Amino acid sequence: MRMEAAGGIVVNLLVASIFVSVILIPAPASSQSVACNVPPSSDWSEAEDPRDYMSVEVPGSIEVFGSKEFGLEPLDKDISTEWSNGAWSSFPGIYVENESATVISLAMEPGYRYTFCVDFSSKGDVYLLTDSNLDMYTVDFYCDEEGWELICDANALDSVPVEYRDLFTWVPFRDTHAYESVSYQEFSVAIDSTGSAWSFAGFGGSEEQVLHLVLDGWDNSRGDDHPASGNMSIEVLIDVEERFMLPKTAAYVLIGSLPLSCIIIPLVIHWKYHSSALGTRDGEELVEVPFLKDSP
Repeated sequence: MRMEAAGGIVVNLLVASIFVSVILIPAPASSQSVACNVPPSSDWSEAEDPRDYMSVEVPGSIEVFGSKEFGLEPLDKDISTEWSNGAWSSFPGIYVENESATVISLAMEPGYRYTFCVDFSSKGDVYLLTDSNLDMYTVDFYCDEEGWELICDANALDSVPVEYRDLFTWVPFRDTHAYESVSYQEFSVAIDSTGSAWSFAGFGGSEEQVLHLVLDGWDNSRGDDHPASGNMSIEVLIDVEERFMLPKTAAYVLIGSLPLSCIIIPLVIHWKYHSSALGTRDGEELVEVPFLKDSP
């Protein structure tokens, strides 16, 4: 009996030690930035001016960093707003004041995949907008200012049919890139063309497209957005990587090949059938088929 009791005590101690060891194992340190593989230091040379690739401003106000006046160069390398050396030594960082917003403008081009990692010190909203929607967002931003009452009249928008309301309000890029009430957000985007009505099969229009990353810290007109959270500092990482792209004409070839095959394949089969029926094999003579009345 004593041996059994001693054995039970040993088993209990062994089980307890296993549980304690599991509990005391330190949790591995992890970074929120999982998708953005951006090095901690800048690899931009002194000859490359970040102001040519990125512009930071308050909506409708003076740029804080860079300028869009002479256009932006297509972004083809990683960005971290926490860099403070090299070409980024004068970068002020990204901040959003209470009841305000900050806009980061970038020129994106086909052939690259852009992954954004946005880390708020509090909670806010992230939107990706085109030029026209940024203009509408700016109108929404200044609706409380004196003299904007007529433009921002909510009752006037209610009188517009639902299918046309997108023409009078702002919507995120591709209707999906809106991330609200978040403290950290990751998302990716890649463009194939500017989407211009004047570009067809790669002809016409410029390749790159300027998009605007809006960091929102005020109560805008969207119902699910986060209200003002006070002054916020924000870290933004942008991971830029090349991706494989089919030629622009590939889609037109694939789409047109099916109806063309429905016409060409029957014609080829028909021609082959008739040509084989009219022809003779090498070394063979034609033999007449006797009539039934001539048979013995």
